[in-house]
Amino acid sequence: MTAGRKKQFPVPAEVSDADPVAWRSSEDLVAIANDANKWDYSSFAEAVRDWVKGHALSKGWGAVHFPLAYPSKTLRAGAVFIKK
Repeated sequence: MTAGRKKQFPVPAEVSDADPVAWRSSEDLVAIANDANKWDYSSFAEAVRDWVKGHALSKGWGAVHFPLAYPSKTLRAGAVFIKK
């Protein structure tokens, strides 16, 4: 995302049926969750991931996945949002 622009949670309308996937980095999602909830997380903690998943499903996404950042076995790279 461009510096200076407010980071936004993805919505299914921003993707097409031919390309039904959106991506947000863990850094962007932490900033979005902190802003929405008045939190102060500095990492992509389980509470942030739980909020992201719940918020995504309420926005109409079919599924959300949190892939690992290669080559880490624990660090999450962000989230992949899949349209219904």
